[in-house]
Amino acid sequence: MRALVLGTQSFIDGGTKVGSQHLAQALAAAGWSVDYVPTLSSPVDVVGRQRHARLGRAWRHGLRQRSARISSGLTEWSLQSMFPAHRLFLRWPWQLAAYGQRCPAPLRDVTFDACIADVAPNMLLMHQITARAKVCRLNDWPQGFAHDLHPVVIQALESMVGGPGFDEVWAVSEPLAEYARALNPPGEVVHLPNGVEARLLMPDTHRPVARQPRSAVYVGGLTAWLDIGLLCQAARLLPDWTFSVYSPGVPTRQEWPANLRWRGTVGRAELPSVLQSHEVGLIPFCEADGRMRYVERPLKFYEYIAAGLGVASTDLGALRHGMGDLACYGSDAVTFARAIVQAREQAQARTADFAKDFVQAHDWNARAQTMLARLEVLLA
Repeated sequence: MRALVLGTQSFIDGGTKVGSQHLAQALAAAGWSVDYVPTLSSPVDVVGRQRHARLGRAWRHGLRQRSARISSGLTEWSLQSMFPAHRLFLRWPWQLAAYGQRCPAPLRDVTFDACIADVAPNMLLMHQITARAKVCRLNDWPQGFAHDLHPVVIQALESMVGGPGFDEVWAVSEPLAEYARALNPPGEVVHLPNGVEARLLMPDTHRPVARQPRSAVYVGGLTAWLDIGLLCQAARLLPDWTFSVYSPGVPTRQEWPANLRWRGTVGRAELPSVLQSHEVGLIPFCEADGRMRYVERPLKFYEYIAAGLGVASTDLGALRHGMGDLACYGSDAVTFARAIVQAREQAQARTADFAKDFVQAHDWNARAQTMLARLEVLLA
């Protein structure tokens, strides 16, 4: 069986993994031959280490060098686009079909058994892909990308989610599932939430680390819904705490308090030890174009719990409904700082088997079994 997964993040770049990468690996582990396509590279990918590396993989070599074996059964492709998927460059209707027109023949002139596409610009390649079963992985609300994508692209993605081009939609949250059903009432929609890697339970035996007392960490992107201002205020209210931010990019840090530190990107191999050296994981989200109503359990929530951290989150949208009493909540600087202290106490009160039991219930392997079962039905 052969599958194509249209995702966002690259295995080769070595950053933290997203859901589509876990599902691609699960398919390969189940014996499938999997082609994985992260975000396409354009000639203007010259700023940033990962973009520059992606530019080299996609443009400096011939077609054979644009595919790289990640593991047994799993190949990543570095594909080209003449313009980046940014609102300033990808903004005209004619570009929608042109965005992925450099898709190579090994992916275009073949029939896959399954194609799974994240809601992201790579979905624009779908009209060139032939597959017996096509699945939209509804990992996010299209309108929530308004800061990065032009309305022309957002409308195209939304039309595809609700259109006849997909045999099934896999939504990572119940609100997103309801959103998909509203777009296409006759369509088949399945709730397939995010999961967690079991390796986050494993201590680093080569470099064992102890949890730093009164330490909090955020691991994720510098997105429009990350409330840096709230983090700064909470850090000032808790001067005896240390706050670390692991994220790609270069934030503006002119007014950051001394106990709030930007650590840069964390590699995939280092993530377990980074998380296990802290006591509280942070989800300091703010509202961005109504996106929070669709966010129940961010991927980092699973990672924080699996690594034994307490979780402190803002109380927005569907977050409380999704995470329930596994997190502590605050809506402003004072209550968020209080939630951080409470989250530490909550984590310290948990049993030694709590994280292990959580991982067993939410491991990506369990999610993969649901995925494989759905594909079996679609391909029957």
